[in-house]
Amino acid sequence: MLTFTFFLPFLFAVLVFALPAQKASFAADSSINATEIYDAAKCFEGDVMATFPSGQGKKVEVFGDWLDLVDDTPLIHFTADMDVDCDGVGFRCAHNPDGQPQTSFGQLDASKVPFIVIPESFYNSHKSVIKPNSLGAIICNGKMVYGIFGDTNGDSPEVIGEASILMAQTCFPNDRLDGGTGHTRADVLYILFGNQVPAGVGKQTIDLQALKTLGDKQVKKLVKALQV
Repeated sequence: MLTFTFFLPFLFAVLVFALPAQKASFAADSSINATEIYDAAKCFEGDVMATFPSGQGKKVEVFGDWLDLVDDTPLIHFTADMDVDCDGVGFRCAHNPDGQPQTSFGQLDASKVPFIVIPESFYNSHKSVIKPNSLGAIICNGKMVYGIFGDTNGDSPEVIGEASILMAQTCFPNDRLDGGTGHTRADVLYILFGNQVPAGVGKQTIDLQALKTLGDKQVKKLVKALQV
């Protein structure tokens, strides 16, 4: 006769996999309506600052319609896919043999820091409005999370639409993303607050609470300016 003890490991596994994913510590406040911001961005796609290919070879336009929208904070936005960046110290993604030990402004750990990547030439051409480690708000999979502009892509061609593995797996927790597998649909909105740098950015890690605090503050300013 089988005893209840026999089923305990099985039941434990079922319960673990049935639990909902915890909300990321760098997610936007629940009062912020990510869908409304996403839809509003689609109405502001006239001022094309640059065009780059995505990892899927599709054309992605970077827009400057919001450069003067929020006080003295220049905002840049684009919609793309999400490839996985595995650069930085102490971590190597599966299926990513060419990961670099450094990022553009330090050695950010891609498994611990939510960061986004933009083409190197774009950053070099727009240093007057983009600071290293500046705040990013990313709308993915129906939610908003925060990160920093922590790395550049200097490959040829320079592709756009890339984020640290922590960011990618937070956005799409059920997609088994890794160094060789990214999110291929071009439905992720990236918003860069060019001169807003959160406190607590170190060489390898960042203060996630400071990131969230600044993110909520700046996004609420954006919402007010958009009147959504």
